[in-house]
Amino acid sequence: MDIELELIKSLRDKPNSKENLLLATKLETKGNFILSRDIEKLKGIWELRWSSSNAPFLNYSPLIDNLQILDPLQFNAMNLLKPRGINAIVGTGIIAKLNPINDIRVEVKFTHAGLIGPQIGFKKIKALAEIKKAQKGWLDITYLSNEIRICRGDKGTLFVLRRIDNEKLLKRFQEFVDKI
Repeated sequence: MDIELELIKSLRDKPNSKENLLLATKLETKGNFILSRDIEKLKGIWELRWSSSNAPFLNYSPLIDNLQILDPLQFNAMNLLKPRGINAIVGTGIIAKLNPINDIRVEVKFTHAGLIGPQIGFKKIKALAEIKKAQKGWLDITYLSNEIRICRGDKGTLFVLRRIDNEKLLKRFQEFVDKI
């Protein structure tokens, strides 16, 4: 079986399996991502399906959507933890600006963090605070396909994300970021 298909199946059937580390590492050796060429392919909504981190908010949960929404051409990103099944920008969010560094590395500068509530009438409830002290990190994108993205963070964490097709949520993110 193709390694990517095997990883996709494992992420679906056994999202917290250590086998995902082995499969992701094998897949990284086949990666040919080049940021200047492939930046548009990053755009979209990515669900965190596996991580080498022990932090609960950096791992898969069947109850929570752990999303990363990227608009790299506008240099915008959001990490969003929200209740599974709700098709809205609702939950705990961290807004970031992206800055390409080299062929695989993207600097991430976090700008706002907090709670994002539902829209009531014409007003979106939000308690986002501007992050005053610089919070930066970076991600190396080591593998990218239409289905899977594998990254390594500045603290050594390996992330495996699955693309989610949801144009409505992506549009809501772009509108939301424009208002910040």
